[in-house]
Amino acid sequence: MEKLLLVAFLFYVLQMILTYFQVKDFRSNVDELRKKGVIGIGSKKRKLSAGTIVILVSNEFGDIIEGRMMQGFSILARFKNLKDLNGFNVGELKERMQRESSKDTATLDALKQIENQLVKLEAM
Repeated sequence: MEKLLLVAFLFYVLQMILTYFQVKDFRSNVDELRKKGVIGIGSKKRKLSAGTIVILVSNEFGDIIEGRMMQGFSILARFKNLKDLNGFNVGELKERMQRESSKDTATLDALKQIENQLVKLEAM
């Protein structure tokens, strides 16, 4: 019984350590991308399948200049570049995804955040 509790405790500590590194990776990606322009972050959480986090950056005109996505089940997932979205306009991409009934809610959430921030910038 004691060995089982020790093993469970060690797995818990390992999970905490790996979670720390994943959060550190997330923060460093957000900080790096925030310096490049207007940022939007979207997530899609699932219980039984892989979750997704999407970070998109646009310029002040609403054109996507960079995107990154983290997708996976575990705390070992890391961000990968989304080069296929570069150059698209935020509004056009959002409309296109909605027309196609895209289930990519993480990307749609990120696009909505960027749109909201661009509207605020225009109002200033």
